[in-house]
Order: sequence, then structure tokens, then C-alpha cells
Amino acid sequence: MLTLFNSVSHLIHSVGVLAVFLVLFVECFGVPSPDEIILLFSGYLISAHRFSFPLVIGAAVAGSTLGATGAYFLARWGGRRLMLKYFRFVFRSPERLKYWEDYFAKRGDIVVLVGRIISGVRAVISYPAGLFEMPYWRFLVYTVAGSLIWAVLAVTVGYLLGPHVERALTATKHYEVPVIIGLVVLAGVWYFWDRSRKQRRNRAAVSR
Repeated sequence: MLTLFNSVSHLIHSVGVLAVFLVLFVECFGVPSPDEIILLFSGYLISAHRFSFPLVIGAAVAGSTLGATGAYFLARWGGRRLMLKYFRFVFRSPERLKYWEDYFAKRGDIVVLVGRIISGVRAVISYPAGLFEMPYWRFLVYTVAGSLIWAVLAVTVGYLLGPHVERALTATKHYEVPVIIGLVVLAGVWYFWDRSRKQRRNRAAVSR
């Protein structure tokens, strides 16, 4: 976390508000990015009268919307074959794909809106929207709305916390390594449990 904070701090000092646009643009393609940190830190800089609130929000919404649009059309033009090839962990069977397609047709608007606010989900939500051919104008409206809500919330928190943002992020240095180790262990446990479950299911299918 401290490393990310230092990277974000350096980026902001190098290119200013453009850093907000770039980080959120890249994030919406599914690339892990420190979007929470940069928005919180931007809020802190607003409280220090170094950034403008409307400018930061505008850069955040523009970056999110353009990045999400790119991901949307990548999925829409790439089609099912591309998604099934590279996202097999999500769509493991034609039945699962059909389920999510029907679900998205019924609740796609709210999924995109809420997905733009939830960490992790907002990085990938554009792909199912494009894959299931959600009308672009609807996707655009709910993407802008969700991006605006998220940016205002995060920047406002950073503004209210002020210099406490920097101190809090610096304090996480003591917990960074244990948290990473814990996540790696959990990922390993899940991997072996999932593989064991598949092997048992395959053996059961063969024995029938």
C-alpha cells in the first residue's frame, strides 16, 4: 500500500490531474490500478487548495467512461468466442453463459450502475455489457452515473479526511506484507480445493 501511495504521489506531482484520468482509464480495461488511492489523495490535495474539485471529478468520470467504452466495444466486437477463450473462469459452460445473458438482459442497467461503484467489479463490468450487447446509449448513461457517484464519494472522503489520508496510508506499511501473504495462502487453498472438487466430480461421472 505504501509503495502504491508513493507511486501515485509521484504520478500526481509529475502530470497533475491528468494522472486521475490515466489511472481510471486503465482500470476500466481490467488492469489493476490504484484508483481508490488516487481519488482519496486527490481529495486531500483539494483540501490543501492544490486541486480543483470539479476538475478532479471531471477527469475521473472522463477516464472511467472512455476506458469503459473501450472495454465495452472490445467485448462486443470480440464476441463470445473471445470471451469464452479468455474468461473461462467466469463462463464455464454454455448454460452458465445463457444464465448470465438472461440476467443481464433483465437487470443490466442496475448491474452497470452499481458495478461502477464496487471495487474490483467496476474494472470488468464493461465486458459483460458488451458481450451481451447492451444498447450503448444505456450503457453510457449508467456508466457515467455510476462513475460520477463513485468519484464524488471517494474524493469527498479524501477531502474530509485531509492530511489523515497520507498518515493512514503510511501506517499500513506495518500490515502490507502479512496481508499479501494471507491473500496468497487463501488463493492457494481455493485453487487446491477447486481442483479437488473437480476431480471428485469427474470420478463420480466416470463411475456411473
